[in-house]
Amino acid sequence: MTTTTTTPTKQQATMQTEEAEAFFASITDQERRLQAAYWSALKPLNDTERFQRALFAYTSVHTSWKSNITAYSLIKDWWVWMNKWDVLEDKIKESGAGLFRNRVRFIKDFSEKYWSNPTFYSKSETETWVDYRNRIEDTILGLGMAKSSFFIEMVYPTEAEITCLDTHLFQLYGLDQSKNAKLYQEIERHWVRMCFEYKVPCYVARCIYWDRKQGYTDSRYWSYVLEKPTFVYDELQY
Repeated sequence: MTTTTTTPTKQQATMQTEEAEAFFASITDQERRLQAAYWSALKPLNDTERFQRALFAYTSVHTSWKSNITAYSLIKDWWVWMNKWDVLEDKIKESGAGLFRNRVRFIKDFSEKYWSNPTFYSKSETETWVDYRNRIEDTILGLGMAKSSFFIEMVYPTEAEITCLDTHLFQLYGLDQSKNAKLYQEIERHWVRMCFEYKVPCYVARCIYWDRKQGYTDSRYWSYVLEKPTFVYDELQY
């Protein structure tokens, strides 16, 4: 008699929604109104401002938020280094954000593509938000799904129906970003559904979560670099 053995399959991880749902239930009306008013006021209005949001997304890859601010501050005036890639490389090196060779290569590639057709990087009326994000991700180098989402969030801060799932949000759902990346869109669907239920823009909800994690009540400890010189925080209507 012959016996056969089977190797047990590794159990697939599943997202846990309890903590995320508790977070949404904890959002106050004041948090929601203030963050929505703030990010609505920061919405980019022209091609340069949209391009700068992409630069911020590129400088956010694999670095701390403080290094992200430093790197972005050094390159946001893109007309100084456009088509002078050695100047861009010097600025990225100076920032200390790391990965300077790839960062320069990716930003150069995006810059040439963006300025040849800026309209391509806006959402069309016929696209879903997921289709739009996937199109952007498929077209440009170096951002991936999360950072492509981040770019879109900053361009459409109160409208986007997607979200940038970083390691903290994966952890909120009881998952490991490095091991459970295939569950990205499943987590995202739950996040978006909760945003609709609690009437809070998807990006605004993520900002509230991230800011709380950092010990702040608003985003200005990092987002001040996106504000125009004429911006007056105290004049927000919320």
